[in-house]
This record gives sequence, structure tokens and C-alpha cells, in this order.
Amino acid sequence: MKRTVFLILPIIVATFFLSGCSLPGGVVPTKISMANATFIKTEDGGTSWNPKMKIDEKKTLAGVDVLSVAIDPFDSSIVYIGTMANGLFVSKNAGESWTQVPFADKAYGLIFDQNNQNIMYGSGVLNDRGKIYKRLAEDQEWKEVYTEPSDGTIISSLAISKFNSQILYAGTSEGVIIKTIDGGQTWVNLKTDPNFKGPITSIGFDAANENHVFFAVFQVGVLETKNAGVTIENITEKVDTIGQTSSVYSLVADPYLGGVVYVGTGGGIFRRNGSDGWSSMNIIESSKAFPIRSIAVNPKNSKEIMYSSAKAVYKSVDSGARWSTFQLDTSKEISVIKYDVMDPIKMYAGLRSF
Repeated sequence: MKRTVFLILPIIVATFFLSGCSLPGGVVPTKISMANATFIKTEDGGTSWNPKMKIDEKKTLAGVDVLSVAIDPFDSSIVYIGTMANGLFVSKNAGESWTQVPFADKAYGLIFDQNNQNIMYGSGVLNDRGKIYKRLAEDQEWKEVYTEPSDGTIISSLAISKFNSQILYAGTSEGVIIKTIDGGQTWVNLKTDPNFKGPITSIGFDAANENHVFFAVFQVGVLETKNAGVTIENITEKVDTIGQTSSVYSLVADPYLGGVVYVGTGGGIFRRNGSDGWSSMNIIESSKAFPIRSIAVNPKNSKEIMYSSAKAVYKSVDSGARWSTFQLDTSKEISVIKYDVMDPIKMYAGLRSF
């Protein structure tokens, strides 16, 4: 099933948005500041952050809610952001300016094929229907490769295997997990516990084993498969016997170390040590009072970890033994942090209202 996406609604939305008119949940002031920041960047490893929201001399991205960020693995000057109500934007100069891309009005998942920079996948909502799209070349139309059967359900997460880019997993807001092994041409449903339901907000591949995948179920727990989805196990109690993982907000697999996974909760961060053992990380205690909504690991140095909590960013360069803190004078909170794979001293963060 491959269909060209005719994006009439988003184009209409873009007309109002880019003209400087207000949209629900998003206004477009001309002044750029950290106070109204929705997308920020650091070029010094996190010591300082600056807003990157310019569309042109009169219009900005201030007011949007950022849901997803994807950086071209072959050309890191190309950055995409997906938003809650204003569709998809691309920057081809590392965030200095942005252009809207015809896409669905909500853009929840964005991923590049790490073996082919032309291929990209995105999940979105068009006319209230959750869908997955595939792009075969820069500036080309997006093709629909999956649709939900009825309105209301969102494709809330996407992940692609670095070993075989034909393999993708997707999760829905209703707790359904689907998989393709042919680049989106066909999909299969993976069986999960019907009593363990919630939005699948994050999917992480084990860096050393494509068959080993983890799933974060929002404010419910963590799922794991060791056999490419043949069976899926609820491992919430393994992650934390105290029960904090019932408030899961984020999950990230270490991009370099096999078997290492981080889970952000409403009460801290839990780390899988490479086997089946999990432990609570010794993060700054005051940050545990707020949800850990985003975690990132340096793709070239697994000892460097970053996470966000409320209006602050935390960074460790020694696997979490010590932390530096950075204040964010923003009205919104970070929803996603992404390292520039080619130059990890540079990082991007998308913000949204919660």
C-alpha cells in the first residue's frame, strides 16, 4: 500500500501560520528570545543554549510545540522538526532558518534511514487519522505506507534498525505495536498483554542486537522483546522494584554500548547495565521532583549523558557520577534532545507545553 500524500489541509494551515496570523496553541511574534523559545541549540556542549526559530525577517516558530527532531546522519546541517499542530519544518543551515514542508498537521515520529539519507519516515495525523509516511528523496512528496482504521489513534513512536533499515517498529497511542521488515510495504501486529495498555512513546534498539528492542509505555511501564517481537515481556518490575517506572516518560538506548538502556520516570532515571540488571542512577535529587521527559547519550562517547527536568538541563561526562546543570529561561519544557552525530559538541532541543 503506497499512496501519494495530498496535503491540502496542511497547506492551508501553512498559509495562516506563515503569514503571521495566530493558530490554536501557536502565535508568531517577530521577536526571538529564550522566553518564547520552542527550539534551541548549543554549540559548546551545553554550556550555553540559544533559540533557533527564524523563518524569515518577520516570522518565527515561536508558539509551536515540538514533538520530534531528526538530524540527517550524512549532512547534519539538515534538521527536521515535527510539531503538535503546525506540521513539519526543515532547516538546511543547522537551525539558522526554517521552511515548512507539506506534511500532516501533527508530526509525532521522524527518523532517517541511516544507510540512505534520501529515505526518511514520519508519523503524523491527517484529518484526525494516524498515518505513517515514507519519503524517498529530499524535497519529494511523502508516500503513505500505513494508516489507522479509524480516527483518534496516533502513531506515537517510530524506530528503525541500524543493522537492517528495512526493519521498523511503530507504536500507537492505544498501546499497539506494529512492525515492518520490508521498509513499510507490509506490517504485522505484535502481541502484547491486553491488560498492559498505554501510549507507546519511545522505542529503543539494543545497539548490539537488532532483535532486542525496548518500548516505553507512557506512565505505565516498560516492555522488552529479545526475539524481534515474537514475544514481548513486561519488565517494569525488573527495571525498578520500588514502582517508579509506573510513571515512565522517556526511554533511550545507548547508541554505542550493547544492552544499555535509560528510562526516565517521574522519580528519576533507571539504567540497564548491559545484562538484565537495572539500577537507579544517582542524578541530582531535586530533579527527581519533576518528570524526566528527555534523555540523550553522546553517540561517540557513552559516558556523556544529558537529561532535562522542568526548566533545567543536566549533563554528565562520567556515566552519571557527577552532573553539570544549565538553567533554561523558557516558558516551555524540553520534549526531546538530539546530538549532532557528526559533531556531538552540538545539540538541539525541542520544547513544548505540557
